[in-house]
Amino acid sequence: MQNYDEPILRLRSIDPGAPFPILHQAVRIAIYDEYAARSFYAKVVEAFGQRPPFVDIVRSEERHIAALSKQCERLGIPRPQDPFPLETRIAPTWLINCERGVAGETAKIRLYQTLIMQVAEPEVRDVFQNLQATALENHLPAFREAVLDAIAQERYHAARGIPPQQAYVRHGPLADLMEQAFAQLGVNAGPLGVVSPLLRHAHPALLAGMAVGGAGVYVLKNKTGRTNKEN
Repeated sequence: MQNYDEPILRLRSIDPGAPFPILHQAVRIAIYDEYAARSFYAKVVEAFGQRPPFVDIVRSEERHIAALSKQCERLGIPRPQDPFPLETRIAPTWLINCERGVAGETAKIRLYQTLIMQVAEPEVRDVFQNLQATALENHLPAFREAVLDAIAQERYHAARGIPPQQAYVRHGPLADLMEQAFAQLGVNAGPLGVVSPLLRHAHPALLAGMAVGGAGVYVLKNKTGRTNKEN
């Protein structure tokens, strides 16, 4: 069932001529926008796994919706229907979704600024300001950092002929950590000296094998050392 104020919600814009109070419109617009963010972030988690920042921010969106729902109950404002689980589509690559996260949080900051300017009710203003601050101070920086990391990751794989869609295949926790480290090294060898350029040009699957093999050797050496001590 469609929301009775669907055009207002879709535009994220208060209509002074609508037969609903401005406060009523503002709260419903805010929760509707949080619905959209939650659905997008949840779809990314579903497609790419439990990876930050999406897995953390989708939980934050749940808290935002709960805070706004409390205002709906307090003020007798009906909560809008959430159409986004059936409508939301995500991009095929992690990088593009991270960029969409940056754009979405930037738009949310602007939206809350507009709503704050049009609402006088103190408690609602406080909630709006808190949600805006979270977007500005936490969510937006997290997505910006994720974009930079994703660019490095995709460049690292592109140099090995691996398309962006496959740049985030998991090889195991240790191998993934090594791969991310080499992606960040760029052209400088850093503390790894002459070895790091060779490793940076290694295929991710090779890094996975090296990580697993290295872990096996470490366990074997520790076991042998303990046995010698006992003997």
